[in-house]
Amino acid sequence: MNEKTEIAVLGAGIIGLCNALQLQREGFQVTLIDRAIAPGLETSFGNAGLIQPDGFLPILFPRDVRSILEYASNRRRDCVYQTSALWQLAPTLVRYWHKSSPASARRTMAANIPLFAASVDAHMELAELAGASEQFSPKGWTRVFTNEVSFRVYAAKISGLKSHGVSADILSPAEISRLEPDLLAKPVGAVRLIDQLSLSSPLKLSEAYFRLFLKNGGQFARADATSLTVHPDGNYSVRTENGSVTADKIVVCLGPWADDLLRRFGIKIPLFVKRGYAVHFNAQPGAQLHHSTSDADGGYSITPMEEGIRLNTGVEFASRDAPASDVQLARVIPLARKFFPLGEQIDVNPWVGSRPCLPDMLPVIGESAHRRGLWFAFGHAHHGLTLAAASGRLLAQMVKGLRPFTDPTPYSAERFA
Repeated sequence: MNEKTEIAVLGAGIIGLCNALQLQREGFQVTLIDRAIAPGLETSFGNAGLIQPDGFLPILFPRDVRSILEYASNRRRDCVYQTSALWQLAPTLVRYWHKSSPASARRTMAANIPLFAASVDAHMELAELAGASEQFSPKGWTRVFTNEVSFRVYAAKISGLKSHGVSADILSPAEISRLEPDLLAKPVGAVRLIDQLSLSSPLKLSEAYFRLFLKNGGQFARADATSLTVHPDGNYSVRTENGSVTADKIVVCLGPWADDLLRRFGIKIPLFVKRGYAVHFNAQPGAQLHHSTSDADGGYSITPMEEGIRLNTGVEFASRDAPASDVQLARVIPLARKFFPLGEQIDVNPWVGSRPCLPDMLPVIGESAHRRGLWFAFGHAHHGLTLAAASGRLLAQMVKGLRPFTDPTPYSAERFA
């Protein structure tokens, strides 16, 4: 069976879902394509469930020699690397280091601000239509510190962002105890980012958005996106389980797998991944975690989720498809048990996901300069969940030919030409 559609969105993670919905809202007929049996089962699945409108400050590669040597020792908890991947990652990491200069970081932050500022409203619009508004809880995110120096450095950094609309409370040990009475740690202070929203199940949000997409007349097909071909008339087609889908336009929302497709078309974008791990625990009897909480000095976070208390690690530099490693979890789980009374581990095998990153820590949003009708929406790094609805709105406005709510130039793929 062959199907014709106006736009095919490749990838049904949270980015693909939001792009599909925003395109539908602009009146387009959309088919959503993914290799999985259902949306939201890959990178979108195991995150910490946070919508972070204040997350516009880029996560930079260290530039001072002391920090670089410390990371190079590979003994940290918040960031580790697999030695076997270094030869492959080295060129991109050099570009990442270069794009982490103060001047480049300022440009990234300026480009980030309008996307992050629109993130909550964009999600709330979609969530209301999807009947999922109640999934978002205004609990904020608490970064707890046990080291006085790192606490003061971070508190000063957050205070410096108040002019950009960042709202935060600086908490004393007594205030932390009232917020999370069951913490075992002896913190020196905490920073509570109060505008952040929490989800108890990121997967359920994906499922709600998918139901809305289908209700609006969208179609879903299973296919390998790398089967994409271009017809002589400029149309595109993808081979699916049940035939093919032909589309006037393609939107690539493949996250860390985008490069597999783009290489086939001779398009070079320096995409790399920062992997992260998640594992669920029960709380010990009588203990309860109320908010998403980060052990800032330990390099991990714990979040109350429907599946249990989700522990998320920091960053692992590795090849996207490399076998999972137990190094980072082995370093942080003992700390987490001293931080909060975790009970038994629920998951037999930890989840591992790949954050799709670009050296300047900005996503790619826009049309290819080399192939008309080929659109990009990937590379959202640590903030795919946060930025999905807003960046989808931006792309849909561009496809429709409307005036975009912010200048899309900083997100163009041509910045890597």
